[in-house]
Amino acid sequence: MKVDNELVIKASKGDRNAFSDIYHSCYKDLYKFALYTIGDSENASDVVADTFVEIWKGIGKLRDADSFSSWAFRILSVRCKKEISNIIKRRGEYNFDDLIETPLPGSENMEEDIAEGASLASALSKLEGEERMIVVLSVLHGYTNKEIAEMIGKPQGTVSSKLHRTYAKLREMLGGENNG
Repeated sequence: MKVDNELVIKASKGDRNAFSDIYHSCYKDLYKFALYTIGDSENASDVVADTFVEIWKGIGKLRDADSFSSWAFRILSVRCKKEISNIIKRRGEYNFDDLIETPLPGSENMEEDIAEGASLASALSKLEGEERMIVVLSVLHGYTNKEIAEMIGKPQGTVSSKLHRTYAKLREMLGGENNG
């Protein structure tokens, strides 16, 4: 997620238009992270909205505009962890339909794509919240282990080993292939 540092600086001084631009430039990335972490579109939207409220309240205290992305993801990850706990308490289920992206009609391998998406959603739902979070940040958003460690407040070595073990778990759940 890339955010223009000038917008961050302006927003930190109270510029609502700059904050609106930040919102529009990073909402999709934060929402994807929340959706894949939580597994429910409605709860993901709520968590992202709450995250932006917290960002707005705290952006004036942000010392380094370059750290905005990791700071925003750190806020979001804490909120996602809390929401996962609440979801487990409330219902103990996962909304697979929200995780499966349906291919466009006429896609050559539509049935296969849907089946693969369902398998992946099922495998992701079986991971612990932190495991899902690390995989989503790494695979979907392309963050390095060091960046992820900063975002979730864990040592880089812990993130690296968790990511390695989680990939192994996913390979096993998705058919046992070991591609690396």
